[in-house]
Amino acid sequence: MGDSASHRPFRRHSTSPGDRRALADPSETAHIPVGGHHNENTELPPARALAERHGLPPGATVLLRRRRADALPVVVRTWSEWRILEAAGVLRPYVPRVLEARADRTVLVYVPGTPLGEQYPDGTPVDSALVRELAKLLARTCLVERTALPPLPLEHPRDRTDSRGFLRALVTTHHRRIVCANWGVYGGLFEALGVPPQALAEWGERLPELTPRPFSLLHGDLHRDNVIVTPDGQPPLVAIDWELATYGDPLHDLAIHLVRMRYPAGQWEEVVGAWIAEMLRMRRAAVAGVTNDLWYYLEFERAQSLFPDVLRTVRRLNAPFGQAELDRAAADVTRALRVAAEPLWLPRVPDEDRVAEVLEEWAGTGGGRVRVSRSPGRDTRPRVPWPRLAEDGSA
Repeated sequence: MGDSASHRPFRRHSTSPGDRRALADPSETAHIPVGGHHNENTELPPARALAERHGLPPGATVLLRRRRADALPVVVRTWSEWRILEAAGVLRPYVPRVLEARADRTVLVYVPGTPLGEQYPDGTPVDSALVRELAKLLARTCLVERTALPPLPLEHPRDRTDSRGFLRALVTTHHRRIVCANWGVYGGLFEALGVPPQALAEWGERLPELTPRPFSLLHGDLHRDNVIVTPDGQPPLVAIDWELATYGDPLHDLAIHLVRMRYPAGQWEEVVGAWIAEMLRMRRAAVAGVTNDLWYYLEFERAQSLFPDVLRTVRRLNAPFGQAELDRAAADVTRALRVAAEPLWLPRVPDEDRVAEVLEEWAGTGGGRVRVSRSPGRDTRPRVPWPRLAEDGSA
């Protein structure tokens, strides 16, 4: 997922001299929030030259985003965030404005307001008016023309309506960049937890034909902490953190939103209905086959999330930890395994006590010394019938 740290409580800190001269008034002290998974976000008063160059009003604030050097390779990026936001200028004011972009950092106009998650925590229902606004955020991305976006990766389907090809490309890319990239170090851990090396790749092989839908820009991470509720309601919501955006089947964006927003099960029908209503208005062909095909995108989201969820949890245990931290980590990993068990056809999920034992052994050996019996190559297991879409749609 992306970072929402720019809208969490700040601590006082100073930036490097080079950054301050280029971006900030040197008489001011910067405010640096707690970093997110992928970026460090810094709220700054702009330097005079920067403000004049971009016509910023007095009292304006900018946001400096820098990629964390120690971030785990657990996400797939299609483009640099600044390139996405420049291409998505037609969506403003519903997206942030880019001011400057360099190799290691991006400067944006700061979006005032509070994260949606502060008003509506995970698991709680979201006000119906805001559900409709969220559906509009997802639907508006189709306004961005493909020609405005940077070139796509070679593995991306040439047919811009090939929904099955798009989803299989997602599987292949996640398997290569996340599973394979981390298996040499963490493969023994996953096998001890009962996760075969080829589980995600084989899920992709089981995909049936999907209904063709026209591709569009996708946010790729629209959850409660990546949506800002503005103080004046103009616009009501702003979507931030576009670093995981891509181009493809809009059902993928809807599935990500449904799972990561952690709506209560009883609100899923309302959310899907709001999305369909907006898409019928914006791009009618995008709702073709939604009843049948949404299930597969939900399965992919639940399946692929196992790997980053486990890796991030284990990363936290590399430092000295107590029983409370171990128990919390075991609960998080067990939940991730249970969510992924059905789509990945995991034969059994260990209980929390067993997961805690595996994590404690892993952390106690410094990681990487649990034996890996297989590389992420082909894995053969008996086939079982494809599951039906759960009525409650819960994650």
